[in-house]
Amino acid sequence: QSAETMKAAVSFLETRMEKDEVGEDNSKGTFIIATVKGDVHDIGKNLVDIILSNNGYRVINLGIKQSVENIIEAYYQYNADCIAMSGLLVKSTAFMKENLQVFNDKGITIPVILGGAALTPKFVHNDCQKAYKGKVIYGRDAFSDLHFMDELMTAKAAEEWDDIQGFLGRSTTEESLVKPININKSPESDRKMSVQVEKLPLIIDTCRSKAVDIDTERPIPPFWGTKLLEPEDIPIEDLFWHLDLQALIAGQWQFRKPKGQPRAEYQFFLQEKVYPILKIWKQRVIEEKLLHPQVIYGYFPCQAEGNTLHIYNHKSTKNSTEIVASFDFPRQKSLRRLCISDFFAPKELGIIDVFPMQAVTVGEVVTEFAQKLFADNLYTDYLYFHGIGVQMAEALAEWTHARIRRELGFEMEEPDNIQDILAQRYRGSRYSFGYPACPKIKDQYKQLELLETERIKMYMDESEQLYPEQSTTAIITYHPAAKYFSA
Repeated sequence: QSAETMKAAVSFLETRMEKDEVGEDNSKGTFIIATVKGDVHDIGKNLVDIILSNNGYRVINLGIKQSVENIIEAYYQYNADCIAMSGLLVKSTAFMKENLQVFNDKGITIPVILGGAALTPKFVHNDCQKAYKGKVIYGRDAFSDLHFMDELMTAKAAEEWDDIQGFLGRSTTEESLVKPININKSPESDRKMSVQVEKLPLIIDTCRSKAVDIDTERPIPPFWGTKLLEPEDIPIEDLFWHLDLQALIAGQWQFRKPKGQPRAEYQFFLQEKVYPILKIWKQRVIEEKLLHPQVIYGYFPCQAEGNTLHIYNHKSTKNSTEIVASFDFPRQKSLRRLCISDFFAPKELGIIDVFPMQAVTVGEVVTEFAQKLFADNLYTDYLYFHGIGVQMAEALAEWTHARIRRELGFEMEEPDNIQDILAQRYRGSRYSFGYPACPKIKDQYKQLELLETERIKMYMDESEQLYPEQSTTAIITYHPAAKYFSA
């Protein structure tokens, strides 16, 4: 809100100032920022833009899915003092490292800030710094980026900055940021460890977990194949009921209870200030049609074989066990030794089981409207609506999963409140590729093909990014022992 106010004030004043007073040369420095190739997430990047531009920096915001060629072209065009690359996906971190190596080839040595949820300081200061001749800085948040830029430009003005050495003749917080972490390992020890690992035989545990009852109820699905649900099939009030308010209010909107504040005082604040905001946005979503929810879900015949789940062709009339896809899942190395395949009927039982899947999206309209709010400098609305979009996609996933549980005959076990649903107090579980129980994100390509998601313009590109941005997919298990578990 303060950034939005400051932006409005600056715009008001600029019309009353001499042109040479508001020229581009009067900026404190030039800062290029971009979300890397294959990544559409921009909330963090745009917050950096807001903070730096309102503090006197010329920010060249290139947008999302930017190739290294575009970033380099902007560097030369604007004579940048710093380049910042952002990304949320794990795959994006690999692109960042590759981009740094291309910067080397082009002779670029200016400081580079890397930021995003998938990054860690260790990865930035070690792996990425080793890949780049200049200095690489871990962008913890927008204010740390601002702090670094203030120090950088002060040092450059005093000739106390060198692109290769960093800050000269003084010790600062930023100096520690650009130094790689000493992990006390020599290349020789890494080589020896690698050799030892290569000599070990690879033994995969495929023995079914005894913690998963094999004699469980196997439901009959209402249909085989897929079903498409359009916005008119999805009651918006049902989605609002499935909203995770804690994730929205404290997570997305950052209205967290301050440490030491009495719970009653925080609840009063929510009632007086926050819930009215939520009510306004619910009305806007309905009246302005700001969401376009669509769902494809379905049921596929399957059988488990060790750690593998085989999906059969539901359309086949000749061969009921014609395999159309197989998913290999990891097994826990300790504890209950769980594996997703354990939750389905093993092949030796001779029973054809049911494998539900779903893909949901709230549509490209969410991304487009959020971008419009940001372009119009409506930063507060941008933050609120972006959070609504993220959590409504999650609510749609919860709603679809509940529909699947009911269709499989488990309606009597359904919770009657959202708290119990979020705590997984229902039959089975929902897993998404990329998480510990099913880490192979590439398996999502098979999933999208089986669900035929091109019908709702949902796809995953070569960077393993799912489109539209506010979309999720999941595989469903109905077994009562199926809950979230780590690898």
